[in-house]
Order: sequence, then C-alpha cells, then structure tokens
Amino acid sequence: MPLPFYEDPWKPERRIAAQALWHWHQALRSPLLPKAPSEADLPAFFAEQRERTTARQSLAVVPGTVATAAYEACAAFGLDRALLAEQVAASQAWVGPLRFEAAADLKAFSRAWALPHARLLAGLAGSDRNWQRPALEGLALSFFLIGALVHLPAAASRDQLLIPQEELASAGVAPQKLRTGPPDAAMQRLLWKQNIRARDALAQGVPLIHELDRRYAAGLKRAWLGGLEVLNLIERRGYDVWSAPVALSRWHYAQIRFQARFGRTSFRKS
Repeated sequence: MPLPFYEDPWKPERRIAAQALWHWHQALRSPLLPKAPSEADLPAFFAEQRERTTARQSLAVVPGTVATAAYEACAAFGLDRALLAEQVAASQAWVGPLRFEAAADLKAFSRAWALPHARLLAGLAGSDRNWQRPALEGLALSFFLIGALVHLPAAASRDQLLIPQEELASAGVAPQKLRTGPPDAAMQRLLWKQNIRARDALAQGVPLIHELDRRYAAGLKRAWLGGLEVLNLIERRGYDVWSAPVALSRWHYAQIRFQARFGRTSFRKS
C-alpha cells in the first residue's frame, strides 16, 4: 500500500521532511529496546524516550539517523516536536501481543499513534488547524485501518490483532484464523465490517480536501482515492488478503489520477 504524502505532492525540501517523518513513524512500529527488558521496565523506558524526544536528545528507541532527520524536519518547518514524542509513547503497544477489546479502543489507539503523524504531515502542508482536526482524525484512522486490512496476515503472525476482540468473538472467528485464512463466510462478514469502518473514516476526511491549498488538496485527493481503491480491491477479492499481496496496478494509478483531476470524490466503486 502506498504511503500517503510520502512522495506526492511535495516540492523537494518538503518531500525530504515528509519522508523523514514517515521513516520515524515506520521505525517506531518496531521500536528498538534495551537488551532483554522486563515487562516492568518498558513503561519507564518509553517514558524516558518520550522526554528525550521532546528535548531533542539522542534516542535508543529508533536509529540515530532516523531521529536526527525527524528533528531537523520539525526544526526546518516549525513543526511541533511533541507530536514525535506522542508517537514514541504510543509505540510501546507494538512490543509484544497487541489486542483491542472494542472498536472504541482501536480508535483511541489510532488517535494516539496515527493522528500525531497525520498532524505533522498536515503541518508540513500548512494545515494543522483546530477546526480541521476532526477531518484529519478521520483520515488518520482510515489509512491506519486500510493498512491493517492490507497487512492483516503479517500482523496476526506477529500476534498483533487489529480487529476488536468482541467483533472476533461475535463473528465466531478464531484469532489464529487471521494468520492463515482463507476467508470463509464468517471471515468475510468480519472483514466487510472492517472495510465499512475504514470507508466511514475516509468520508470524515473529505472536508479537508476542500480546505487545503490547491497543490496539497490534489495530493490528498489522490491519496484518498487510492485508499478507497484499495478497499474496493479487497472487496472484489472476496476479502482474501492471504493468497496474494493487495497491491494497486499501474492501471489503478492511472484511473486514480484521472478521477482525481476530472471526477468527484465519492464512494462509487471503480
């Protein structure tokens, strides 16, 4: 799945900054830890790393080059370094098994993990304003959920279950089934619900497209339509994300660019 606002639509200096912010976010999906940490030591370690991030100090949780580039991106464009620190705090969840009891818990994690990253990218585009926060939160949640669907088997194999436990139980789907597939009728109903949740979150982000400067609005529209097409593709495949990677083709990208330029942002299937 392409990373929204990684390459497109930045000018060179801002593209370097956007990529530094993405590398920071991705590195924290697999945080570096002290040797053989005990479970009791982890909260103190991540709290210290968060404080060091706020103070722009060297870190242990990500490679030094990643931290330096992210710090420099924030300094160069006046971005709030506290948003980097928030991601450090949230990244503790990626250590060990990951579970969410209910949809509200999944949404709360997205708010702690994905939203600070989205706010940094929005700030780089000059648009992290208070009244835009609901739309930005919807976009952050939608791309987080789309990524969770695309990478569901790999995440499940790492014991990271990004589907609420109560929904797994209600559907009668055993957690180990997420590692292997294939999708039976119960699994299809379960993943249909996750697909709809991601679509609803995408819809919440539409107002931001109309508020950004033209260059960034066009880039966001392409990313938005790309996310929607990934959801359409998963649906057309009968929610089978196991037998082959979920990937957009060149034809898909051409269609997205055409629709972004000449069409309307909608939930119409392509």
